[in-house]
Amino acid sequence: MSATDTTGKRITAAVRQTGYRRLILGFDHHEESRTVLAIAEQVAVTAQLELTGIFVEDSELFELAALPFSTEFLIKTRRRQSFDLQCVERELRTHILASQAALQQMARRAHRAFSFRTVRGRLLRALMQEASAGDLIMLRRADKPWHTTAIVGGHSVHAPVLQVLPPAVDEAAPLVALGQQIAQELGRPLIRLTASTAEIVETTAREVGAALIILPLELLSEKPWQEELELFADRVPSTVLIAGIPAQGGSDSDMSKDHSPA
Repeated sequence: MSATDTTGKRITAAVRQTGYRRLILGFDHHEESRTVLAIAEQVAVTAQLELTGIFVEDSELFELAALPFSTEFLIKTRRRQSFDLQCVERELRTHILASQAALQQMARRAHRAFSFRTVRGRLLRALMQEASAGDLIMLRRADKPWHTTAIVGGHSVHAPVLQVLPPAVDEAAPLVALGQQIAQELGRPLIRLTASTAEIVETTAREVGAALIILPLELLSEKPWQEELELFADRVPSTVLIAGIPAQGGSDSDMSKDHSPA
């Protein structure tokens, strides 16, 4: 057995002992959000994770629909149509069904258990509220890749995994093992960055053309990140994986609706 094989098996064993049990995938009314499934399948198989798809109904859409004289301009037909609550619910239902079907297909292909439900709020914050101990969160908001040449699955074939780590992190920490194994399974180089601001992480990700950004939850709990969280997710055309959800991360909200298949 080669040294590489031995290292790979050791990292895989470490990942399975980290306590990560579930991968939460975030979806919304943007079709691009479903592109997260490409990398999610490999991560779920690598770390032997259950899958939970959560579709977040954007609360701002409902607020907009409640305004008087709200209209929506349809670029394809160059017509305006009423933008009301009924219109929003109809459009969201279409995206919910498409997201659920895509997740179901991927889960069956990967032989992973899965569930699906919806909540209302802002995408990233809602996902963090739904998570609990042992959960990882993954989402992708933009489908436009970084400026690269050879593109496979929306990213350069050599696009790295960018892992942001807390200061003075232990090399034996579960988060470190997770990053190593994911990069190895994806066949991509791993670049590590000490915890920093959203701007620096975004700039670094842009410079290296990151395919995946792994962020520790504790970093996102800091005030500067809290203020930039949704904007960061909107601007970065990389898949984002958030790891290290504490036990008090939250439970199902009263607004959640189960869409698990029978």
